[in-house]
Amino acid sequence: RAMSALRAGFYAGGLVATAAGLHTVIAGARSLPGGPAASPSVDGELRFYAAFYVAYGVALLRTAPRADGDAAAVRALAGAMFLAGAGRAGGWLATGKPHPVQRALLVLELALPPVAVALQARAAR
Repeated sequence: RAMSALRAGFYAGGLVATAAGLHTVIAGARSLPGGPAASPSVDGELRFYAAFYVAYGVALLRTAPRADGDAAAVRALAGAMFLAGAGRAGGWLATGKPHPVQRALLVLELALPPVAVALQARAAR
């Protein structure tokens, strides 16, 4: 049986989130494109939150094999991603337009969660 788009997306997203999170844990604010140097407090906080990005990636990878049938896990992970996107959008409103890479990520963070929930609902039927 071919892999569903939902499961493939969870595998791909899990790999990207885990790798990007690990990169930021190691590189700190230097991992962000186009940004000025961060204060030690901001750099440390960023590295701390990056560990949760790693955990999110691992959760996506662990959910991927059963994503078509696990509505609760898909909705929880989609909700977390949407909340993260909403936070990024709030940052844009509070501090100004971010780098184009962050704007592209914002589009994905707000658009992909509803798609994932819809794909899961379709697969469950």
